[in-house]
Order: sequence, then C-alpha cells, then structure tokens
Amino acid sequence: MIDEKIYPKLAEDVLGSLDVQEGDAVLISGGTHEQKFLEEIGIAVAKRGGQPFITAVSNDYQKRLLDTCTVQQLKKMPKIMMGVVQAMDAYVIVEPYSDPSIKKHFREKLQARSEGNFPVMQIIYGKPGKRWLYMGWATDGMARMYNVPLSELEKLVIGGCLIDYGILKEDCEHVMRVLHNAKYVHVTDPHGTDFRLDIEGRRLNPDDGVLTPEKVAVGDLGGNLPAGEVFVAPVETYGSGTIYCPLTIDDLTRGTIIKGVRLKFKDGTLLPDECTAEHNQEVLRDTLHKMTELDKEKYGAENALKVAELGIGLNPVIDRAIGYILTDEKIGGSVHVAFGRSDMYGGNVSSNMHWDFVTAPDVTLEVEYRDGKKKLMMKDGQLLR
Repeated sequence: MIDEKIYPKLAEDVLGSLDVQEGDAVLISGGTHEQKFLEEIGIAVAKRGGQPFITAVSNDYQKRLLDTCTVQQLKKMPKIMMGVVQAMDAYVIVEPYSDPSIKKHFREKLQARSEGNFPVMQIIYGKPGKRWLYMGWATDGMARMYNVPLSELEKLVIGGCLIDYGILKEDCEHVMRVLHNAKYVHVTDPHGTDFRLDIEGRRLNPDDGVLTPEKVAVGDLGGNLPAGEVFVAPVETYGSGTIYCPLTIDDLTRGTIIKGVRLKFKDGTLLPDECTAEHNQEVLRDTLHKMTELDKEKYGAENALKVAELGIGLNPVIDRAIGYILTDEKIGGSVHVAFGRSDMYGGNVSSNMHWDFVTAPDVTLEVEYRDGKKKLMMKDGQLLR
C-alpha cells in the first residue's frame, strides 16, 4: 500500500514534469483506486494558481463499459473529451486500471476505441500538442498481472519516482554528449540482439523528470514518471537487425504479457512474419496486424512497422523487467526500440501504435560519428564515463 505521506512530494514531481504555471487548466485523470492522490495533484495545481479538473472511474466501471458498448459505439469520437482536451493546457494521467488484465478480453473493442480516440490523441500528442505526463502506479491487481509482489512493484514504480533528479539530469547530459554528432549506433547483447540505427541529425530527448522552456521550445512536451532515459527518433528508412526482448506487454490491450520476443527488421521496417515469441506469439502478431491495418486506413501506409525510437535506460532504482513498459524501459543497462509513432519527439511517422521493446540489461552500445570515429557508450550494461 503506497504511503499517503509521500503524496505531496509525488504531486510536486508531477507539476515539475508538466511545468504547471498560474492560470493553467490541468486535466487530471486516473482510477478511483488512486482518488486521494489525484486530489493531491489537484490541490498542488490550485496552489500554483492553476485550474484542476479531475476525472476518475473504477476498474469495474471500465470493464462494464467495455462489456456494454458495441464496436460501432466505441469507434465514435468522444465529443465531451474532445472539448476538454481542446480547452486544457496540460494533461496528467495516472495508471487508470487497478487490474489491467481485464483488457485482454476486449481486443476488438479496444482497437475500436483507439480508432475513435484518434482525433483526441492528435490534439494531445500531435502538433502543436499539449503538455502531458503519464505516471505509473502500483496495485494488488497490477502486481498479480505482472507476477511480482506488491512491495516489488512499489519499489520499481514509486521508488523509481523518488530519486535524485540532479544525478539523473547529469546522466542524461552525459549520454547526450556522447551521442552528439553521432551517425550510427550499433547495439549487441549475449542474447541475440544485434542491430544498427541511423540517428544523424535527429533531436536527442532527455527524460529527466523536469519540463524546461528549452524542451517546450523544440516541441518536447511529454514525459513519464518514473523518468530516466534519453531517447531519439532514428531515421525511418535505415536500420536492420535483431532485437531480443525478454518481456513485454501487448500494446493493444496492455493486458497480456508476451515473453521471449525476437524481432527482425530491415531498412527501418519491422518484418512481422519473422517476429517470434516464446509465449503469446499469436498476440504479438495479431496486434502488429491490427495496428498496421488501422494505420493503412488512417494514413495509407503501414506506419506501425516503422522504427520509431531508440531509448537508453538510466533510472538508478529500476533494475528488472516485469512487463510494465513504463518502468522496464528505464532499466539502467538496457536499451529499447519502439515501432510506430515518432512525430511527437523529432521523427516523421504518425501512427496509432508506439510499442517499445526493451532488451536485457547487459547491452553493449557503440556510437559511430560522422567522421568515422567510434566510441563505446555502454559495455555489458555498464554506462562508460
């Protein structure tokens, strides 16, 4: 059970990640299982002279809604939500499901809801976009789904928020210095990961827990808590190799764990028929298929298959993968590659999907610069100085 005494500190971290100012209208969304914390954020916003608006529903309500609504109903744009996001200045969502496993039973309906919510998502994550933050949480239901003790989940999620942000900022700056003027990155590990990406000329983005005017100026408006990575949108037409991801979660429902994923990609494009998994391979391939078809309908292209992100994990507390991508991608010594949307942080691809695949925490990462010189950034999961 998360100690309510730390709520004010966590709420201030949320406001720092959103740079809440006097007069800002802030939508605060989540589940009733975290109602007190959502209200703590609201009070913190009000103290800064902002205008909080809180919306929270129960896990049971969300399940009943998915049970009740038809696919055609869910495909319709939510008019009230459209009005809210147009009016807001910033948006924070705290993990809305106390038991995300219920979503695995509603694959078709969740795909329909994703389609219906598309115009809303464009306002938040498109251009010019809104300031946004996604924050993790820890519940008994989540612990059961990820098959970890609740205390371990709290350590990863809440402990991952209660870090020294000054040290994290220094680590992010170090990684960005090493990547400055880089042309290629080459990532390998003992488990079969071996790929190259081109990041020449692409914006480097530090997820260090603080939204600064400099980030806003370049359109970097979003973040996570826990924070802890540097990420970049690679060149979409280059990049080939294999990624081994020990553990992930289905991107369509965020309710089904997939294990032992091995992805193949070429020329910046995922090869779905060559992607395998040791457990729930059919879910992996079905989600890639569904999101690709949705992108073909929306954009006329299979954008979900395009390489979207290279991320380097730097959180000092998060040390193991459980399938919760929000924390897994911050593991020190790991990298992650995403496929799908990249236009929110310097890429050129719009998509209904952004699926991160995190390596084991023992990668070696070599940087090749424009002048042909090379440098090791990480060796066997250790960040080199």
